[in-house]
Amino acid sequence: MQVKGLFIVLFVSANAPAFAQTAACDAEAFKAVMAKASTAISGLQEANAKAVQGKLQTLRSLHNWSDEVYPAKATPFVKDETTTAIDAANRDLLVKVQSFDANKAASEDGRCAMLGEFRLAMDEVVKNTAAKWRHMVAKLDAATSSVMQAGMGE
Repeated sequence: MQVKGLFIVLFVSANAPAFAQTAACDAEAFKAVMAKASTAISGLQEANAKAVQGKLQTLRSLHNWSDEVYPAKATPFVKDETTTAIDAANRDLLVKVQSFDANKAASEDGRCAMLGEFRLAMDEVVKNTAAKWRHMVAKLDAATSSVMQAGMGE
């Protein structure tokens, strides 16, 4: 994602060299939006990855999954129709950002409009990423609860 965001920053910089660095919608503003989104996504990864791995290991233990079957049994908890749809939505948002009209970068109003669209797209990517983590955690919690209520594994 950082590479795609950097593309936008370079795109705006290359197509609007005449605007002042202090302008409200300059390359630094685009970099700031990208940095904020990257930081948020990294924070979500840091906050959730260990928890998801731990929950997967708990299910593995409860079900006595061998090394051979574990990947197949664990995959549906982290990759399903919902996560695939979220990933597709994020890809679509990033493609949209990459297809911004270069002519808009020639004016301050155009750059500000692009910045607004960029900010909305990146905010949506962050929201989608958070939703994906919530979905995976909820799915794992439900599966663990189900096994615990049943009082047995496989």
